[in-house]
Amino acid sequence: MITNRDLACIGLVTGCVCPRRDVDGAVRGAWLWERRPGCGASVVPLRRLVRRWTLAAVADEEVGESIVLAADEAVSNAVEHAYRDVTGDVQVLAVPRPCGHGVAVVVEDQGVWRAPAADPGFRGRGLALIDELADQHSITASAAGTTIRMCWRTLVRG
Repeated sequence: MITNRDLACIGLVTGCVCPRRDVDGAVRGAWLWERRPGCGASVVPLRRLVRRWTLAAVADEEVGESIVLAADEAVSNAVEHAYRDVTGDVQVLAVPRPCGHGVAVVVEDQGVWRAPAADPGFRGRGLALIDELADQHSITASAAGTTIRMCWRTLVRG
């Protein structure tokens, strides 16, 4: 579940997910919070939503593409690995950080964590890719699911 810790990281400490507002009431950047079934049919629509969000919120096109690719990898991992024996949803939260120094993206599932294989073979490089693309990231796995938090230091529109 997207937690108050995630929301506090991006300045939304009340649990209410709404656009951050400046003193004059103007919206301070776009945000995206989407939940879809954790199945293959959700991967492309979520990638398109994240791309649309980066076009609206992220000033640097190259960073925007890194965000799209990393979020797509995190969603694909959730669909492929978390829900082998069960069903559930995948959530994506993408927001400018209220400090004005970048964006945060959180991808979570309620499935079962599977540690990466020692030898990933041809595939299995999604977490390494996220490590290369994001300025910072963390993975939290528990019985309640897996949460991947990613941050980029970049200029935001808004």
